Amino acid sequence: MNELVDNVFNFLFSSGIDVRLIIIIIAFLPIAEARIAIPFALKCGLTPIQAFCYGFIGSSLAIPILLLTLIPLIKHLSNSKLFASLGKSILRHIDDKAQSVNGSMLKRMIGTAAFVSIPLPLTGVWTGSAIASILNIPYLKSLISITVGNLIASIIIVIISSLFAEYINFIMVAFALIGIIAAIITLVRTLKPKKSAKEN
Repeated sequence: MNELVDNVFNFLFSSGIDVRLIIIIIAFLPIAEARIAIPFALKCGLTPIQAFCYGFIGSSLAIPILLLTLIPLIKHLSNSKLFASLGKSILRHIDDKAQSVNGSMLKRMIGTAAFVSIPLPLTGVWTGSAIASILNIPYLKSLISITVGNLIASIIIVIISSLFAEYINFIMVAFALIGIIAAIITLVRTLKPKKSAKEN
């Protein structure tokens, strides 16, 4: 495992691309986000503050774009012939998540921020942006809520990664594998047809 991570690391590090740009790109990606970008930055030799800044900035850059495009894109998929089932299933899943943080506008904002602040798979800015859109939280308030949640999550990640620096490879692989597995399980569950009342 260490050898695989080191090979990927050396490939990226020797690609000629500025390492700070690589960190920002990793942080921007779904599943990865700051959870993988920050440990990667520390492995690159950046200080914890630098790792936090690039991981937080990279993942935060996605928020304004996702708030404008993510749900419309999923709705477009649900209206297409080819991806209708997938789009509708994803919308149902996001709606279920959104109901757990529903309530007054303040409760929705706090709930969304709290949801994003937990550095676990599928709780980052991508899912948070989808939830904020489903809950009809105004754009600026959504931006603030998700950014605050992302700030807290990034702080937690940099603390964990710094405290267990000797296990940085394991931390990155664990976050990646858990995220991928969680995404696959969620996708399978959302695509699984629900039993009707007659079948029950």
